[in-house]
Amino acid sequence: MNKVTRWVRYNLRYFGQPPWDTGVSPPELIRFLQSAPPGKALDMGCGTGTNLVNMASYGWQVVGIDLAWISVIKSRTKLNQAGVRGRVIHGDVSAGVHPGKEFDLVLDIGCYHDLHPRERSAYQANLANWLKPGGYFLLYAHRKKAVADLHGLAEDDFVQLSDFLCCQWREDSVERRPDGGGGHPSTWAAFMRCENDDQAKSLSVTGEG
Repeated sequence: MNKVTRWVRYNLRYFGQPPWDTGVSPPELIRFLQSAPPGKALDMGCGTGTNLVNMASYGWQVVGIDLAWISVIKSRTKLNQAGVRGRVIHGDVSAGVHPGKEFDLVLDIGCYHDLHPRERSAYQANLANWLKPGGYFLLYAHRKKAVADLHGLAEDDFVQLSDFLCCQWREDSVERRPDGGGGHPSTWAAFMRCENDDQAKSLSVTGEG
């Protein structure tokens, strides 16, 4: 899916209720918020702001980015209605958007897996620029059903992320659907920004982390 098609698709879907916009933060994020001291958090592909509100309620300074203007407006409204502070930026996470740097947490729920392979390198460069050493990258993504699929993560994506991130944990499962049925193969993973690139490469070779 090219950028223009994706922009049109997401704006149109947010006029209604997209199936991925459940209005509830996942338990994986809540567990992290309950165990980590608050800091600066960035939500890449923030949707209508549900996770921004929950992170802010735990004391985090929050920034969100989304490609769809409709979701940006809805996110800002939701933050205001909840009485919490946050900044929401309209932009492309694989392009020259500037949310700031030195984030303690970068969250991606369903954004990376929809990028074209050539956009993922730019996304990774942005992530490396925004996430501070020792900061966490919390990722939820679909996995590829077939090698030729553009949508979803392959093992190569995890190898590329390991160039500068240390995997803390990973859980492969099947997407939870509201109707209780089986969904898309998916992965939750938590990474920590390594203190230096040599540390990341060492861990990826030895299999530690």
